[in-house]
Amino acid sequence: MTMKKFFIVAGIVLFFPLAGFSQFTHLGIKAAYSTEVKEPGFGVYSIFRVNDQIKLTPNFLYYLPHKITSDDGIQEFQWYAINLDGNFVIVNQGIFEGYGLMGLNFSIIQGEQDEIILGQAFTDKRTIQKAGLNIGAGTRFNVSDKVVPFAELRYTLGGKAIFSFNEVSTSQLSIFAGVLIRIGEDKDRSVSEDY
Repeated sequence: MTMKKFFIVAGIVLFFPLAGFSQFTHLGIKAAYSTEVKEPGFGVYSIFRVNDQIKLTPNFLYYLPHKITSDDGIQEFQWYAINLDGNFVIVNQGIFEGYGLMGLNFSIIQGEQDEIILGQAFTDKRTIQKAGLNIGAGTRFNVSDKVVPFAELRYTLGGKAIFSFNEVSTSQLSIFAGVLIRIGEDKDRSVSEDY
């Protein structure tokens, strides 16, 4: 088993038991920009609270298609990203909450090239899935009981996606901003409920 597969399996094995113990507290939307994709992205973001310091934040991103025009024709890339991240709160001062993050990234990249060879139009399409590791930091602003704006800076360490017409890297620096809506209350698991 390669090291990458080991980390992916270990991350999933650790993530899902924590998700079962956690509480689904927030759901929201986010916007993003990535150094590799070079297009804005949009997605959904959620928080599962494990305790006051640890939160799980699975999220999904869709990036707008990126087109490259060259002598070889027109290339278009479309990115989707699924992230299974964990946050550890380092600073919690009033409405300000600062945290470090680490997690798994699953990228789906669809590449397409349209070209004309000897007067004939050809289209080359391919979809590649890649896994990577996320590391970064973020902040949440608990401005009210229901609304929580947030921002994150994340680096994804990934491999190269090799198409027959181009090569793209899944390693990238990304910035995210969004807003969360509280849909569930935090419960103290150390206190048992009487029925």
